[in-house]
Amino acid sequence: MTEHLTTETVQPRPFPDRQAVLRAAVLVPVTVAHMHDAHPHQPLTLAATEAVGVHTGGLAWDERARRLTVHPAPAQVVGARIEILTVGDHPLGHAVKQPGGEVSWPEWGQLGDTPVVWHGQPELLVEGGAHPCRLNLTGEQRALQIQAEGEHGLDFNEALLRVTRPLAEALELLPDGLDRTGALGRLVTLLIDRGARYLIPADPHDLPGWEAHLHLAYRALEAQSRTRRDERPTPGTAAHRPVRYDALVRPGYGGAPEIVLTPVLRRGGQWLAAMDPTALELPHYRGAGW
Repeated sequence: MTEHLTTETVQPRPFPDRQAVLRAAVLVPVTVAHMHDAHPHQPLTLAATEAVGVHTGGLAWDERARRLTVHPAPAQVVGARIEILTVGDHPLGHAVKQPGGEVSWPEWGQLGDTPVVWHGQPELLVEGGAHPCRLNLTGEQRALQIQAEGEHGLDFNEALLRVTRPLAEALELLPDGLDRTGALGRLVTLLIDRGARYLIPADPHDLPGWEAHLHLAYRALEAQSRTRRDERPTPGTAAHRPVRYDALVRPGYGGAPEIVLTPVLRRGGQWLAAMDPTALELPHYRGAGW
């Protein structure tokens, strides 16, 4: 079963085809077991997003036209594959109440440093007892998670633009009549002057090396935005991780106490770019044009 993401995230900076970005995002419902297998060393994962169809292009010399050209051509849109848990209950295993009141969460339900707020009848938990634990994902919280993950899809395309657009614009400004070396020197100067030094490989004369370097720059921008959203969110951005879990303790099957965890996410505001190319640490060209 595949769902297509139709919720549009607000953003102030339009992409060449905003609807194409949204159409390129696909929701894939998965289970807690799948998330644990895919992210075994992370806390309980509700959703995960990966880029699909990333092609940043390269640089080549067209001997016939006597010009530098973008080759191979870059993608117009980067897709997003969003794996996300389904609405409803997900068994996590058994939680154990330790001496002193601390609860050890099951392997599939590690919560990391996310706060837990207890509700219901937590006094029913017996010290040393193993109590069934379930995750309950509501439709509202899943919708907020989709909104948050959709920001990654927008980031993918922002990163693509920050790689492909400065190069394309600089190539447009190159005058006719230059030889290969002269065109490269003028291109390097233009990129440096326009704040895009990060796009220039360490050896700009090696034209095949541009494609690999452009892809590296894209990946660095994508990783930077992901880190900033996941690890250093601001009050105005969507929460990519729960701000807390509500833990409800109640009598379950046969009267034995069970724990129901419900994630609580913060509603995000307007989408803003979360990347800064000047902060990238890449093995780029450090000289001047010629």
